[in-house]
Amino acid sequence: MKQHLFTMFMAGVVAVAVLVMLGAALPVFAQSINPCTEDMKTICGDITKGGGRLLRCYEERKDKISTDCRAWVEGAKANADALKKACSKEIDARCNFEKGDPLEMLDCLQGNYIDLSMQCRERLNEFKGRYPKPLH
Repeated sequence: MKQHLFTMFMAGVVAVAVLVMLGAALPVFAQSINPCTEDMKTICGDITKGGGRLLRCYEERKDKISTDCRAWVEGAKANADALKKACSKEIDARCNFEKGDPLEMLDCLQGNYIDLSMQCRERLNEFKGRYPKPLH
């Protein structure tokens, strides 16, 4: 039952990620989840996702990004740092290649949920539904 709920949750996360990252189908809904939807399209739309490149784009073009998006990105970075501390062993063992991109790292940890320590699982559970799953 727990696995089924987690699978359904992940399917929902994927659906939200598609809306948020593309920002086309339901822009108002996507905007309420992630205030960076428009900035992703207009300011960093030329950036290929992965390896922390999108986050670097935001850092380099911070002056062009909306205030709400800047706050969201700063919160995401702080949360990623807290997650890295709680899950450092798991990240080193399973998700080391994802360290540069917080959403990729979160996705990797979620994909390895069963193998995570209780400390890491508890911290990871705090992030469910808060950030979109990266598109592959």
